[in-house]
Amino acid sequence: MHLHFERCPGARCDCPLLSLTWMGKVPDEIPDEEGWKLNRTNYYQEGWLATGNVRGVVGVTFSTCHCKKVFEEPLRTNYNLRGHRSEVFLVKWNEPYQKLASCDSSGIIFVWIKYEGRWSIELINDRNTQVTDFSWSHDGRMALICYQDGFVLVGSVAGQRYWSSMLNLDGTITCGIWTPDDQQVLFGTTTGQVVVMDVHGGMAAISTSSKIDSCEIGRASCRERV
Repeated sequence: MHLHFERCPGARCDCPLLSLTWMGKVPDEIPDEEGWKLNRTNYYQEGWLATGNVRGVVGVTFSTCHCKKVFEEPLRTNYNLRGHRSEVFLVKWNEPYQKLASCDSSGIIFVWIKYEGRWSIELINDRNTQVTDFSWSHDGRMALICYQDGFVLVGSVAGQRYWSSMLNLDGTITCGIWTPDDQQVLFGTTTGQVVVMDVHGGMAAISTSSKIDSCEIGRASCRERV
């Protein structure tokens, strides 16, 4: 994988990066009908790398595997997205909808969208409380937001709130993730609890393990640090 950097001062980053997320480039013309499928072999040959840094800037850089082939690169390969006023500690692509979410240390979440070659802020979420994690559902239709005070929220990709709940747990929620079928969400806490809730906000289960800082759902996997 090779990154393409423009030769200009604005395309450089001289401060610590706090988050990375990569998204494959979809075809320029996407079919209107539901259920269309990508050719994943071609899809993961090129895409966009997004970064969040301590200066509050979100960077978006074109990347490609066609290092020895002739290919058509975008007219512009680097973007600096500005709007945050504190460090951006989390960036997450929504691949199905080609949108980008960024969270800063003050609790502000921006959802960015690219239209006619320009990136702009489509949605803003601000509870004035620090965000601990953000996760898009696998189909891209829903977003999960976890806050330091125990508040969790699930909303649509268009910004509509589906449900929210204040979880009175022993510890702080540090992470959240969707199950592969997008029918449940899991939360990890500083006291080792794993909380399972259904897609409608109903409590499904609570289990206790060791201290959990991050979790990832595979067949049956959960990364944890003791």
